[in-house]
Amino acid sequence: MDAAYIIVPIDIRAEFGKGRLKVHAQIDGTPYDGSIVNMGLKDSGGAICYLLGIPKAIRSRIGKSFGDEITVRFTERT
Repeated sequence: MDAAYIIVPIDIRAEFGKGRLKVHAQIDGTPYDGSIVNMGLKDSGGAICYLLGIPKAIRSRIGKSFGDEITVRFTERT
């Protein structure tokens, strides 16, 4: 599977009142519309981890691969 994601370091449910958040994102300056979701993963302290998938097309466009650092900004898509 050629999938990559980032863990969003905030509690989406606490901040936005929902477990799935549609977003307009900028990934290293490249626009992307997607969703931040709870995939059932928890961190070492037992807190729910929310994830944003990074599609292969975006990774190719920005020249990044698994383990590389990226900058992500997002706003809620209404």
